[in-house]
Amino acid sequence: MVNNLKQIRNDKHLLQTKVAMDLNVTQETISSYETGRVFPSSDMLIRLADYYNTSIDYLLCRTKYNLPIDNIKPNNISSDDFVLLNKINSLSHIDKAKVQGYVDSLISK
Repeated sequence: MVNNLKQIRNDKHLLQTKVAMDLNVTQETISSYETGRVFPSSDMLIRLADYYNTSIDYLLCRTKYNLPIDNIKPNNISSDDFVLLNKINSLSHIDKAKVQGYVDSLISK
């Protein structure tokens, strides 16, 4: 958990003081979580996951996917397919329609 908490904060270009203020805790508390001196309560894990828009499993290093809880990879999809699906999901409706047309043309060959 230690590595992912610090990594996600750094990836989002946030300071410990900003996270602490937003979560109504001290900067020392955030530092303690990130260094592993203190383990956050289950309520705080939920707040951290919501704050960083990720899953508790990612914060606990139980998955390598830093995704919102709604985008967690199902077991029956390969990692490559999951990455592709998330890329497609990020497209506009128009671009999704283009991808659908392209896929349809590949299938009809």
